[in-house]
Amino acid sequence: MSKLIHMVLKSLALTLCFLWLAAVVFIDLISYRIPNSLVLVGLFLIWPCLFLIGLKFQISLPSMTLTLVSLILGWVSLIGMGDAKLFLIAAPWLHYDNLIKALVMMIAVSWAQLLVGSALKGRVLQRIAFAPAILCAVLLNLAT
Repeated sequence: MSKLIHMVLKSLALTLCFLWLAAVVFIDLISYRIPNSLVLVGLFLIWPCLFLIGLKFQISLPSMTLTLVSLILGWVSLIGMGDAKLFLIAAPWLHYDNLIKALVMMIAVSWAQLLVGSALKGRVLQRIAFAPAILCAVLLNLAT
């Protein structure tokens, strides 16, 4: 019975994580913004869910470096502050031994979104929603 309850809780935690991911991607694609309310949900609901799933929270030099770099990129407006906050949420959970695959995935999704969006609009896009690329990279990193 205990295993069944644990399995149900893990399934519920995964479902909440995917619903939050879908909401972030959908809102970012429509408005090019990630509201602070979604960031707070990620911090106070998704972090416990990730812990419940069995992922390890780690504060290390690579996670601190990613946090610092994402904040600097946000402050100088190379990425949006919502995107920087997504990096802040994801940084302590990432596996830094296989980060290259995730970075390649993030670049590929960004380029695909830029190319498809430009083809559909008939002109080169000036900005893209970066949350889909970030979250695809995070999912790939956590899955491997």
